[in-house]
Parts: sequence; C-alpha cells; structure tokens
Amino acid sequence: MNTINHPNSIALTTFMDNLSGEFIAQTGYGAYVYLNPVDIERLFQDYRQQNMPIRNLVRRLLKNL
Repeated sequence: MNTINHPNSIALTTFMDNLSGEFIAQTGYGAYVYLNPVDIERLFQDYRQQNMPIRNLVRRLLKNL
C-alpha cells in the first residue's frame, strides 16, 4: 500500500497531537474525553482560519465546557 503524506493530513495530525497534549497538560485527560472526531475536525478548520496558537484555542474551549 502506498501512503502519501499530504500537507493537510500532516497539518491535521500535528494539530491533533498538539491539541491532545494541551488538553492533557490543562486537564489531565486527552481531547477525546471532551470532544468527538467531528468536533476536532471543526476545531481544526477554525484553527486554520483564525491562525491562533493551539494553547489559546484549548483555553478558550475549556472555558466553554
């Protein structure tokens, strides 16, 4: 099987790793405890449009949970 690393898939994977790391650092639990995959995809799209650091995005999310 050939796997091609597209920039979007690499960006999404990096985003998810960082998102999970921030959730663990701030709550002790990973992002999937609070969010489902559809929510994470929406967050990724928002993140790309707003060009905001992931840490700020997670802090904003946690205030709303």
